Amino acid sequence: MIKLKDLLSEGKFQMKGKYLYMPGGAVTSIPKRNEREKLILQIKNHKYQLHTDGGQYMMWGGRYGAREFIGKEKDLIKFLNKNKAKYIGVDRWLIWKI
Repeated sequence: MIKLKDLLSEGKFQMKGKYLYMPGGAVTSIPKRNEREKLILQIKNHKYQLHTDGGQYMMWGGRYGAREFIGKEKDLIKFLNKNKAKYIGVDRWLIWKI
């Protein structure tokens, strides 16, 4: 049976525990700052790397290599859904092209 809350949250980012659920159904954990892997997200025409940094979330990249600190999980989910971010994948290299 399909529940109403499942229909309302379909197509949005969600976070349960340390796992981030993507709109397309993919599930991943957010890597820490010192790990090689970074999550790649796209907002409009700019790609960003997402990782945790000392208890808060950090995105950097975009047109000018800007950094953006995002507070807790609620703030991250709200930011990603508001800006209609798209999940690109996980990058395992230290250098990537924007």
